[in-house]
Amino acid sequence: MSTIETLYDDAIRYEEHVLAHYILCLIQEGKISLDDEESVLFEVQPDTVKLTKMIENNHLVFCQIHMYALKVGERKWAFIYAVSPEEAKTHLWKMTGSRALNCREMAPDEEVLIGNRFLNFREWKKEQKEFPCLVGYC
Repeated sequence: MSTIETLYDDAIRYEEHVLAHYILCLIQEGKISLDDEESVLFEVQPDTVKLTKMIENNHLVFCQIHMYALKVGERKWAFIYAVSPEEAKTHLWKMTGSRALNCREMAPDEEVLIGNRFLNFREWKKEQKEFPCLVGYC
């Protein structure tokens, strides 16, 4: 069985912000410890007001940038890193003059071919210097 510490480390590494805040809240309340087995999470509940506040305030300072795929034509797509779908649509308009027909958030672990290498969106985001940014238009 995995420990809370392993689960917490994975939550941070894979940017699972709700789970990471959930575990931290329970640790701060003294309801669990890092050495406990992860199954203990089914037995305890955090203070929901405190947890909600932690998540809303982004207590653990998770990156709020997401990858959005925006359909701009019959077979045309744009890929933009942005804070929200609205920001992605606005950035698309500023950069290309195109309006999005639809916009959806992509899974951070989805892999794409970038040049001659495969990267997931999480790793590709680390290569960007500023946000929002248009990284693909095809």
